[in-house]
Amino acid sequence: MDDSIDYIRVASQIYTRLEMEYGFATPKAQNNEMPETWIFLASQLQRLRVEEVHCWNEALNKISDEGNEFPPKIPKLLKVMRGIAWKAEQNNKQKQKALEEIEYKKTVVHSDAAPKLEQLTKKLTVNV
Repeated sequence: MDDSIDYIRVASQIYTRLEMEYGFATPKAQNNEMPETWIFLASQLQRLRVEEVHCWNEALNKISDEGNEFPPKIPKLLKVMRGIAWKAEQNNKQKQKALEEIEYKKTVVHSDAAPKLEQLTKKLTVNV
């Protein structure tokens, strides 16, 4: 659990977005129980890693793009949040690996070129 995240506030923002997008966020029977629903969602968000919690808006965008008539259930929302965070991690790992390869190639090229440049410099000074 990360103390820097206000999970109740995130849950509130999620439900507000769902209400604005779908006209409702929970079945009518639960409307007068919204604070308890927020608390439950907040408890589920606490189980996620910080990176996954920060993906809530992108997850709702992805779910919205599917064109469903009804708001997503909490397990689906959490699954999509995890998936988005996982993809972001994989992309970051690939970027880091590519940067490491570029740095390695720079080092190899530099170490290969340095002796050759030194030889060329000697030839030039001898020829002059």
